[in-house]
Amino acid sequence: MAGRLIIPPFIAPFTRGVVMGYTLTIGRGGLGRLTLQKEIYKMNIQTNNVFNIAQNRAGFHWPELTASTDFDAVLAPIYTEKTTGLFGQPQRNFESLPKTIGQAVTRSDNGEALGVVGARYGIAPNGPIYQMMTEGAESALPRHALQGVQLKESASYGGQFTRIELLFDGLGADIRQLNGSSTQLLFKIGLTNSFNGSGAVRLFAGAEDLWCTNGCTSGEMNKKAARHTSGYSAAIFAGFIEQQCAEYVTRVRTWQQWASNAITPDQAEAVLNANNMAGRKVKKMMDQFEREADARGRSVWALYSALTNYASHNSELFGVRNSGNVDNTAITLDAREREVAKLIESDAFRAVAA
Repeated sequence: MAGRLIIPPFIAPFTRGVVMGYTLTIGRGGLGRLTLQKEIYKMNIQTNNVFNIAQNRAGFHWPELTASTDFDAVLAPIYTEKTTGLFGQPQRNFESLPKTIGQAVTRSDNGEALGVVGARYGIAPNGPIYQMMTEGAESALPRHALQGVQLKESASYGGQFTRIELLFDGLGADIRQLNGSSTQLLFKIGLTNSFNGSGAVRLFAGAEDLWCTNGCTSGEMNKKAARHTSGYSAAIFAGFIEQQCAEYVTRVRTWQQWASNAITPDQAEAVLNANNMAGRKVKKMMDQFEREADARGRSVWALYSALTNYASHNSELFGVRNSGNVDNTAITLDAREREVAKLIESDAFRAVAA
C-alpha cells in the first residue's frame, strides 16, 4: 500500500506550481498530488504598482489595492492517496489528514497554492488591515498631509509574500546634510504579510529618501507584528498609525543628527565588520558609502544611506540572486531590510551615531 499527499481539485484548478519548496502537481480532471521533492520556487511574477491621488477628505478615495496583494484565500484539507490491491485489481482511496499534520492555503481567485500550514493557522487578508491603515492615517494627519498619497505594492511567489506601502507626499521633512546639500524624506506606513506560514503580519512606519528612493526602514522604524492564528483580528493594530504619525518628528531629529555626524571610511568599515559583514559584501558597501558621501558628505547618514540602498534596490551593485528566473525580489529586499534593522541597533553603529 502506497501513500501520497493530495489536495482536492475544487481548491486547486491549476496544473502545476510550488508550495513551501515542494513540487505541486494538479490534474485538471483529477486530484492534486503534493510530491515531497524539494524544488526552487518557479511560479510567480512580482508586481510593483504605483498610484497617485491629488484630492482628499471630501470626495476622497484612497488608492485601491490590486489582486497582487488583495485576494481571498482558503484553508483546505490535504488528502493521502492509498492504493490497495485485491486479485490484481488496484483500488485508489483518499483520506484527509488531520489538521495537526497540515492544511493547504490556496488563493480563491485563481486556485494557486500558497503554502502548507499548521492547525492553528489563521488567514489574515490584507484588505481589512489596509482599511485600518487608511482610517488611522486620515484621522491622525492634517489635511495637507493627505495630498498626493502613493500606493506601492509588491509580491513574491504569487502572493506567498506581500508588501504594501503608503507614501505621503504631503508629509515631508528636509534633512540638511554634512556637505550643505539637503534631501527630503516622506513619511510612509506599510505592512508585510505572508500566506504560507513563513512569518507574521508586520505593520511598520518610516520614511523614504526622495534623493535615491531609499527606504528609511531599519532600526528606528517602529513596527508591530501579529501571528497568524485563528484569533487574528486587524483590530490588534488599533492606534498604531496614529502613534507613528505623532512620533515622526522625533525620528526626523534622529536622522538629522546622523546627517550632521562626520565619520571616516575606517569607522564605517569597522561598523560593518563588527556586524559580521565580510569579503565582497563589505567592499560593495564601502563603494556605495563613497557614492553616498560624494552627495551627502562623509557622515553617519551616508553610511546609513548605503545600507538602505542595499535594502531597497535590486541593482547592479546589490543584485538579487536569480531574480531573472524566479520572483524573489520583494521577499529578498524584505530580508535585507531586517538585516539592516539589526545592524542599526548594534553597539557599533550606535557608537558612531551618538
